[in-house]
Amino acid sequence: MNIAETSIRKSVITITLTIVIIYAGFKAFQSLPRLEDPEFTIKEAIITTPYPGASASEVEKEVTNVIEKAV
Repeated sequence: MNIAETSIRKSVITITLTIVIIYAGFKAFQSLPRLEDPEFTIKEAIITTPYPGASASEVEKEVTNVIEKAV
């Protein structure tokens, strides 16, 4: 007699065992320490500053450098 045949014949035991295993897994998951999911902050920002008619060096001097110093 193989496992599949036994599981089909005794379906109540199979279903009960499956529910017990799922419940035990759920409880084990809940009891895991939360250090595996630490809080973190994203330290990155994207700033777009349109400056029509200005050259790249003008934008760098007048806008980009000022923003970098402020941040």
